[in-house]
Amino acid sequence: MIEMKDLVLGYHKPITNPINLKISDNKWLGVVGKNGIGKTTLFKTFLGIIKPLRGEILIFNQKPENSNNLISYIPQERELNLPDKMTGYSLVKYTLSSPQIKQQKKIDRNFLNNLIDLVDVGSYIHQPFLTLSGGQKKRIFLVQSLISQPKLLLLDEPLADLDPKSKRAFIASLHRIREQRELNVLMISHEMREVYQELDGFMHFSEQQLHYHKTIENLESCLYV
Repeated sequence: MIEMKDLVLGYHKPITNPINLKISDNKWLGVVGKNGIGKTTLFKTFLGIIKPLRGEILIFNQKPENSNNLISYIPQERELNLPDKMTGYSLVKYTLSSPQIKQQKKIDRNFLNNLIDLVDVGSYIHQPFLTLSGGQKKRIFLVQSLISQPKLLLLDEPLADLDPKSKRAFIASLHRIREQRELNVLMISHEMREVYQELDGFMHFSEQQLHYHKTIENLESCLYV
């Protein structure tokens, strides 16, 4: 899925030492580390938004670039200026009109309805989006992120500010998606104990290094896990 060769992350100066890491396909991984250590920078490098200072990164044997339909990204914060009556369904349908999606393939109504059922948002997707709870909005964003049929989904703090019930619902949606579709997930979170039983491993930023761990036991001493 991902190969990093002497990869150095940063904007104007390095924030990591050279990273050499290969991650195989079909994985759900947690990405952990203190605030400001480079987790979101790593995601933006995967997306081609930020160029690495040195080294090389390949995702599905391709170099990162903007508008890569193999990757979907749900950021931690998303500012939307929507009409009061715009529904979640209208928001999702608006995504279908993007040039990248149109160029990729025609998405029919059945495909969209299957996504809605898969993420289990049918009971509220036709309500005004601005009236929905934080957990409901994030699951609408999850439907939106799957329209391009990505192979890799990047989630930045998807459980933040959610109540326990909403966290369980979001995790259950991801579990169903991975059971039915070939989807890799990288998930930044300070709440890995909510989801660690689903994970195949962890990418851990510490002291300018990026380490790979298979179990959470290796990270017990980390207060941010």
